[in-house]
Amino acid sequence: MFAIDKRIAQQVWYPAPDVIPQLCFALEHVPDAQWNAHSDLYELADDIEPILKQHGARKWDFIWSMERHFSEPYGPLPKARQLFMAGIPDQFLAGHQPEKDLQVRVKPYQFEPRSALPEGYREWLEKLFFAHGECMLPVFGQEAVGKRSLYYTIDEFLVAIAPDAESRLRVNNFTSEEFKHQYQFYHVYSEFDPQIPHRIYQKETDVFHAYQDVQPKAEWVDRALFHMLADRYGVYQGFEWVQSSYAPLARVSLLVVKDERGHSNYGYLHVRDAIERSGGAIRRKLQARVDDFFYPMFMASFGSAQSKNNRMWREWGLKLHSNDQLRVAYHAEMQQVLDSLGLEAPDMNVALEKGLAKVARKVVPAAAEKVAL
Repeated sequence: MFAIDKRIAQQVWYPAPDVIPQLCFALEHVPDAQWNAHSDLYELADDIEPILKQHGARKWDFIWSMERHFSEPYGPLPKARQLFMAGIPDQFLAGHQPEKDLQVRVKPYQFEPRSALPEGYREWLEKLFFAHGECMLPVFGQEAVGKRSLYYTIDEFLVAIAPDAESRLRVNNFTSEEFKHQYQFYHVYSEFDPQIPHRIYQKETDVFHAYQDVQPKAEWVDRALFHMLADRYGVYQGFEWVQSSYAPLARVSLLVVKDERGHSNYGYLHVRDAIERSGGAIRRKLQARVDDFFYPMFMASFGSAQSKNNRMWREWGLKLHSNDQLRVAYHAEMQQVLDSLGLEAPDMNVALEKGLAKVARKVVPAAAEKVAL
């Protein structure tokens, strides 16, 4: 018997931001006996491939969709093999063990909201909260009546310009999941200090207005490209906190890392669809945007190699890796992502220099600038 009931797979897929409805339709036509005749995901995929094709679905999409939701550490399937669609960053960070250039003062999961904190810890934890943000809503409950997320106009815009029903479904799922993140981090922040969500929201408001001046183009495919890179960046940032010394942050982060992988897939699927709709003609335009705008921005977003903040966060057990280690692992993953789309990853060092120069001139999105620490 297969470890995952096919009905569970459908129920988990449909509300996901990287849902492929054709996979859901196909599973309705896979006999239970055929599904449960397998214990290996890849053998199952080979067996049901004709049914997938009948419904316009791809075997590879079936495999990574199953692995993203049900492979270790999120389910009973073995660790994902489709790394850039379903894996977690430790598979790209495997050759980058935490550097031994400092002494970590605390242990993973050591502190809870009411714990006595050593001198200096609170300062660096708050600084991490403010650098991360994720507080587009400052309050929930009665105080939130009449308030909307800062990004609601962008969400509405994306629904309006989505090119087909499947894309529109994914936009709505993405928006819903982002709202869930707002609540999850609001809860983490307010347990630590009820005033922090309000203070972060004010900073996020300032960042948002600055971001509006230099955001991605108001085009469907440019937004998709942004999410493909930005949310993959978010996967790496979130994974840094999975063994955080602040236990509430560690607990929420493993869940959020899984979601952010789905958000990066959301962008990937829309970029792939755009390339296929254009017969490949759009690749040159996409490559130029990667080279000139997106790659420099995200290479710089990991921060400088000499970052004092990164060093102090690692000392306090709030991060694991240096900025350079994260940047190299992200670049290794992006090489696979872009190659699968017929695109190329720019030279990492050239992109980094270009991105840091733009940060200095204040011509990159503040959403990226604020984490270049």
